Amino acid sequence: MGKPVVDTTPEPDGSGVGVVERNDTKRRAIVMGVAVAAVVAVCAGGYGVWRAHENRLDEQARTDCSQAAKTLKSSRATWERLLKDAKTGAGAIQANQVKDAKTVDALKQAMGAKTPTGSASCTAGGRNDVEDAATAIRKAAGTYDTDARTLRTAVKAVEASKLDKTVADASKLLDDTKGKVSDDRTRQTLDKAIKARDEQAITKAVKAVNDFRTAKEKADAEARAEQEAAAAQSSGANGSYSGNSEYSAGSYSGSQGYSYSGSAGSSVAPATGGTTSSNGGGSASNSGVSTSGGASSGMPYIPPTSSCSASITGACSTDDAGELWW
Repeated sequence: MGKPVVDTTPEPDGSGVGVVERNDTKRRAIVMGVAVAAVVAVCAGGYGVWRAHENRLDEQARTDCSQAAKTLKSSRATWERLLKDAKTGAGAIQANQVKDAKTVDALKQAMGAKTPTGSASCTAGGRNDVEDAATAIRKAAGTYDTDARTLRTAVKAVEASKLDKTVADASKLLDDTKGKVSDDRTRQTLDKAIKARDEQAITKAVKAVNDFRTAKEKADAEARAEQEAAAAQSSGANGSYSGNSEYSAGSYSGSQGYSYSGSAGSSVAPATGGTTSSNGGGSASNSGVSTSGGASSGMPYIPPTSSCSASITGACSTDDAGELWW
């Protein structure tokens, strides 16, 4: 400390003079310097705290934006996978393959959903820019998620409607084939598959039932053909002749009844019961059959040409062998 300074100025009441100690200029400078340093330290510390807080907020914004970008990538991949599967699966199912055609229309609409478009950066600009980018990215991801849920629901609806029709068609087949398959166990298997609503089992059982129905239809058709052939053979053995015939060279004609005329004088032996007529154009009749010049009633008996050198006439009628015409 500096030495005190004596102040000789009289007191106001005239009682004398007073002595006052005053700090020198250096002391005051030190005090001021300490105060300023304290203020600076406080300010610097406060700025540091603020800056650290701001940095943490900036980093958090970038982290949130990066996480949103990952979510968008995952959501978009899920949508694209579902869309691809739908195109090759439920999307290929036609309206006539399902019980409710509206499900097919709904699926087509879901598959045609408009995908989000746009761009955003998690690194460019300040924290506000990054936060805005994260918001846009989350919105796009949310759109993909919504579209994916809608598509998934539409796919399930089409598949369920297809199964409903499969069950209905199989049930009708089960009813229509009662007693019409060669192995009824196939129908029993189909019945179990229908009750379980197992599409693969139903498809397999339906094929088996149809195969055995076809087998029975073929066997039945073959049996009918055999019966018809047997009936036709039996009818032919017991049947009668009707028709028109003509033969000339001594002359023969027939249409239900028969006739024969010849110029020789020998008699013709009858093939069946009846009367015999000699030459000279005589005639005899029996059972609607007429003969002239040596024919008999019933089927005419005409000798073979191998034993006769002339035309077939009554002259060859003595041959035991003969040729039967009808």
